[in-house]
Amino acid sequence: MPATSSLPTAKSLYFYGPKSFLALALIGFGVVALPLTFALIYGAIHVDRLATQSQTTVYKAVRTTQHTRMLLEQLTAMERTARQYRVLSDETLFQAYVEKHQNFQVTVNLLLEAIHHPAVTWQLNALAEKEKQQFLLLSNDTADSPRAEDAINQFIGLTAIAQNIMTKSNQVIDEEVAAMHQATERTLQAFLWLAFSLGPAAVIFAGVFVVLLNRPIKQIDQAIRQLGGGQFSAPVTVTGPRDMEYLGQRLEWLRQQLADLEKQKTNFIRHVSHELKTPLTALREGAELLADEVVGGLRGEQKEVVCILQQNSIKLQKLIEDLLNFNIATTLPAYNNQPLRLDQIVINVTNDHKLSMVAKDIRLHMDTPPVTVEGEPEKLRLIVDNLLSNAVKYSPHGGTIRLTLQERGKHVILDVHDSGPGIAPAESSKIFEAFYQGQAPINGFIKGSGLGLSIAREHTLAHHGQIEALPHTEGAHLRVTLPHKQIKHTHAA
Repeated sequence: MPATSSLPTAKSLYFYGPKSFLALALIGFGVVALPLTFALIYGAIHVDRLATQSQTTVYKAVRTTQHTRMLLEQLTAMERTARQYRVLSDETLFQAYVEKHQNFQVTVNLLLEAIHHPAVTWQLNALAEKEKQQFLLLSNDTADSPRAEDAINQFIGLTAIAQNIMTKSNQVIDEEVAAMHQATERTLQAFLWLAFSLGPAAVIFAGVFVVLLNRPIKQIDQAIRQLGGGQFSAPVTVTGPRDMEYLGQRLEWLRQQLADLEKQKTNFIRHVSHELKTPLTALREGAELLADEVVGGLRGEQKEVVCILQQNSIKLQKLIEDLLNFNIATTLPAYNNQPLRLDQIVINVTNDHKLSMVAKDIRLHMDTPPVTVEGEPEKLRLIVDNLLSNAVKYSPHGGTIRLTLQERGKHVILDVHDSGPGIAPAESSKIFEAFYQGQAPINGFIKGSGLGLSIAREHTLAHHGQIEALPHTEGAHLRVTLPHKQIKHTHAA
């Protein structure tokens, strides 16, 4: 039974950062929206300020225009009433003049409240003071006195001052309108600067949080791929929000459990294979003694039974050897890598398979120029041997096997083609799994163990290479890609 290890607890988690992936996402959305929110608030404040300023300016312009015109109208009405009073000496006319004087002073005060320009204020105060003095003269003298006549004649100067005030007021209004236009342009420029600065800032913030959100997902995906590929040596580490770190610790616990199970499986295969060798050796030796008739002569049926015993003992020995080789391949020991001539290894392996190819009348076409790789000699030999054994096993009687080597950039490619039934697309990835037997009929004498291509894959991966089944119109096409070792070739090894 596998050893049980304690599950990770919440106490082992880091106490910093967001508590969950959702919290990190919400923080990211908030930070990305912060520049845009600032731009909106800034825009709302300035637009409201511009609207208020525009409303105040328009209201002020209307009031100023109305009151300055009213000043002129009131001065004209007072002058007309005063002249009528001088001619007619009617007290009713004088009372009307008094009322117009009071309205005039009210209008001057309203203008003083509306306009705060120093020049206009000074002229308004001067106008109000002169008109008041004129009113006092008319009030203290009789209607037909010379001083009253002089006071009435002063209305011409008062009117000129009022017209000057109206002109100056219009200039003040124009200046305020121009200032409002400048404020509008400044606000527009500020909006443009915000668009060019806060927009990229929001994009940068979004990019940073995309990386922060994507990093733990990538780490989890890599850990799952690592565990799915049977690689249990590297520990699983997930950084990020606490829930993601907790999930990473669960995956690390799973890795430890799987590594422990893998270790027990390896020990079981090693022990069982070793224990099977002793009785198998006794069986093979006994079958050989019977076949050589050392213990006595055999009849025809007895010889046939002995032949069956010999063939099955050979099959059992091959299966045990495959199990041992697969066990060695999956444990991935430290290889003694060295520069090797892969073409020489291919030639030596084909020589070992000559008898089996002659027995099935298989034609072999080779194109193996000198190429050098870095690896462990026996493991590279097993890769080529298993590929060629597979091709011989599935090739029909009188078939053809084509074996080619080529250099392509920084890699060396070994292709093995056969003329057998081929590999179904659905089986192209499964054939490299341990103990998998394809659906294609076998043309050899003995059914395989289903470990040959698995051993080839493990040794290829250990050499930082790749093995794959490529689609082919006729037969199977297996390819091994290994890193290329650039050295000078002096002479054949």
